[in-house]
Amino acid sequence: MKIYWFCILSVLFISCNGNTQDIYSELPKTNLNLFQGITSEGLNELEDVITIIGKDKIFKITVDDTTERKDFFVNELKQKFHNLKFVYVVSDSVDYEIRFSNLKFITGYTNLRTKKILGDEYIDRELTAMFSFSVSGKDLNFRKVNKVFKDEVKIDKIEYIESGNYAFIKSVLPEKTFLKKIIIPAVIVAVSAIATILFFTIRSK
Repeated sequence: MKIYWFCILSVLFISCNGNTQDIYSELPKTNLNLFQGITSEGLNELEDVITIIGKDKIFKITVDDTTERKDFFVNELKQKFHNLKFVYVVSDSVDYEIRFSNLKFITGYTNLRTKKILGDEYIDRELTAMFSFSVSGKDLNFRKVNKVFKDEVKIDKIEYIESGNYAFIKSVLPEKTFLKKIIIPAVIVAVSAIATILFFTIRSK
C-alpha cells in the first residue's frame, strides 16, 4: 500500500512542479525578434561608415536579392536609418550608392535533450544573419557582416518562437535518439502498468 501511494504522489509532484515552472517561466524571444536584433547589430558597422562620410549625404540603396530576405532586410534598414536620406528607387540626385549582397538568414536547431528522465525536452537554437555591403565612391571593398545568436529553448515553445510570415525563421527539429523514441516511452508504459496492477491487487485484498 505504501509503495502504491508513493508512486501516485511522485507522479503528482512531478506534474505539478512542471506546470508551476511553465506558468512562471518567461517566454523566449521569437526567431523574428532575434533576427531583427542581430541584423540591426550588424548594421552598426554601416552606421559607422555613414558617420564618417556624412549623415547629410543622400544614399541610394541597392539590395541584390529577389526573395523575402530582401523585404525583411529593407524593412530593417528603414527602421534603423529612418532619420537619414536613404533612397530606395532610381534617382539621379544621390551622393553615394550602398550596395548589399549575400543576404543569408539561417535558423538551426541541434542537440535535442531531456534534462530529467521525465522532464521537458530542450534544443539548442542558433540564428545567423549574414550580408555584405560596399559604398560607391569610397575605397571600400565588400565588407562582410556575420552575426550569430545562440540559446536553448523548450520543444513545446517551437510553434511560438517560429511565429511570423518569413520562411527563414523556421527549421527542422533534430530527430530523437533510439533511447528517447523507444526505451523511455516503454519504461513509462511499464511503470504505469505496474502501478495499475498494484492498485487492483491492493483493492482485492
